[in-house]
Amino acid sequence: MDAADELARALAARELDVTELVRRAEAGAYADAEDTLRRLLAADLLQRAAARYADRRVIGLVGVTEGVRPIVRELDESALHDERRLEHEVRTHNDLLLDAMTDGSVIPFRFGTAFPDEAALHGWLGDHRDALALELERLRGKAEWAIDVVGPAATAEPEHYLAERLATATRPDVRERLAALAEESKGDAYLIAESKRPELDALVGCLESEGYELRISGPWPPYSFARLP
Repeated sequence: MDAADELARALAARELDVTELVRRAEAGAYADAEDTLRRLLAADLLQRAAARYADRRVIGLVGVTEGVRPIVRELDESALHDERRLEHEVRTHNDLLLDAMTDGSVIPFRFGTAFPDEAALHGWLGDHRDALALELERLRGKAEWAIDVVGPAATAEPEHYLAERLATATRPDVRERLAALAEESKGDAYLIAESKRPELDALVGCLESEGYELRISGPWPPYSFARLP
């Protein structure tokens, strides 16, 4: 007696409906096969998508400078998902803008502004050339400064520190005095003309002499103030 006969006898002895049992077994087998196939197809699609985008390169628009000339950098999209490479790309983006500032006006673009190819980039520049030229003129000779009031300067008498900190923290005129010197202001960011740099230095010195501790960085490309098309 072979295995098939033995199975048939066992099923008959238990008075089971073989047809129904086979139907259920087939349904389960189909479900298992479908689930396995679904996983295989999903894995294949992910592999093909990764292969497609792993080496995909786009044209990153860093900024626009004199003559409506673009500052560009070729980007590998996979770098946008790698923390170490992403940090390097962001630093390079900012360094290119700082270099451009030494030669004239610059409109900074946010990191990640990208076009699929040079044709698309130049087409966009052509469509917005007039607006970009006006914005370059508006920003000429100006830079962004970040000036944050940290608190009062340290005192030799710790028992008076809290009172001094509360006194300076409640004075409302620091941002107003800085904003009066700036072309524009947003929070702790100020767009300041290079011609007013001596006035800025004098005001900072005055604020510090009044007991304010300031955190200052700049000059930066005018990220907060560029009006992009």
